[in-house]
Amino acid sequence: MRIRTKITGLVAGVLSGACAVCGTFAVNQYMNISVEKAAAVEMEKLELAERVFGQTGTREELEDMGEVARDAYLKYQFERYYQEGYALLKDQECIKNMTDYDISAPEALKAPYVVQKQGEKYLLIMKRELPYPRGFWVMSVRDITSTWAEGREQAKNFFMVFLWVFGVSMGIAAAVTGRILKALEKLRVQAEQIREGDFSGKVMLTSRDELKDLSDSINSMADQIRQQIEDLELLLGAMAHEMKTPLTNILGYADSLLHVRLSERQREQSLEAICRSAGQLNQMSGKLLQLIGLYENQEMENGPVDLEEVMWHIYQEKEGELSKRNIDFQIRRRDGGKICGRVSPDDQEKPAMCVQGDQLLLISLFDNLVSNSLKAVEDGGRIQVIMDRERRQVRVQDNGRGIPPGDLPHVTKAFYMVDKSRSRRQQGSGLGLALAERIVKAHGGKMEIKSRPGEGTEVTVIFGGGK
Repeated sequence: MRIRTKITGLVAGVLSGACAVCGTFAVNQYMNISVEKAAAVEMEKLELAERVFGQTGTREELEDMGEVARDAYLKYQFERYYQEGYALLKDQECIKNMTDYDISAPEALKAPYVVQKQGEKYLLIMKRELPYPRGFWVMSVRDITSTWAEGREQAKNFFMVFLWVFGVSMGIAAAVTGRILKALEKLRVQAEQIREGDFSGKVMLTSRDELKDLSDSINSMADQIRQQIEDLELLLGAMAHEMKTPLTNILGYADSLLHVRLSERQREQSLEAICRSAGQLNQMSGKLLQLIGLYENQEMENGPVDLEEVMWHIYQEKEGELSKRNIDFQIRRRDGGKICGRVSPDDQEKPAMCVQGDQLLLISLFDNLVSNSLKAVEDGGRIQVIMDRERRQVRVQDNGRGIPPGDLPHVTKAFYMVDKSRSRRQQGSGLGLALAERIVKAHGGKMEIKSRPGEGTEVTVIFGGGK
């Protein structure tokens, strides 16, 4: 069954049921109130006639009369003071009938009043006992067909209103359902296009509702998927290009080892070249897998990470190279404008700089930044890391060769290298800053890069919540 049919049937059923219940209740209430008003008016008439009828003789006078004389006297007075539509009962037997109907079984009337149908007429029947003499009752029979006719007219009016409301409601429901289904159909077509690899289609809805939110989410998802696919295509294309050189070196030197008679020195040089190229490929593949994992939204650990401990870990990993090249490497902490000295996890007075995230990815992030600085600085250079806990920022500064202004906007692209000849000598893959940027984005932060040729580079990582 189609959604349109389901919604239309549901709306029609709910409206019909609600109107039937409400209409029946309203008409019944109207009829009950009308009958109760008529009964109240008739009761007032009975009470008034009873007071007048009670003045025809005293209790003692009526008791002194014989039964036959008293009955004849009461019938005579009843006919004088009561109008048509009344009957006099004695011991639940009609002795004077001034109505147009036969009175039978008056004892069956237990309620204050009852409505009885006679042919096409509706009769309101009531009875009231006279205070004296005992055993005498007055019964009232009134035609309230007009009241019933008014009730039927009200029911008819209600039915006409119901038909109008039903028609308008169904029209509105059909219009709203049509709009929703039209939007859903557009979203379905867009989803089919996305499934087939076409991300160009967009559904732009102007309504301010959940459908608009859904449309915006699908458009955003399509843009993100398209961007990720484009990035991965560029990544793989660049990877194939960058792998060509080390693979050519490996194949060339391996072929020489197999088919050319080489001296021992030449054999060692060939093996060293193969080893260097293989190391470059290994480094490139490792970073590439990590980068692809981030593009595919690989699950990350999410826990508190002390960034000062992360930086101290990186320092310990690179301490040998730093000492060998005599590079001044410092981890500093900025607190209220005061710059502290080198930080160690053993320093118990330091306020921890913690962020929520994946510790291994954050180690990889800052390891890449520090490695880039190591490649940029000359021996005897300077690298410093400044931890700004209040602003939730970490800056990695060096006094290396810097980045030309024309290259600065592109350094976070995969396999982009400012000085390719030097990067290859240092076994650079061109993936470090691309990977760093993806890790920062995965942690809800951003990365800013400032650099001047010959003066150095400053990379600032700003985590979410920073000023």
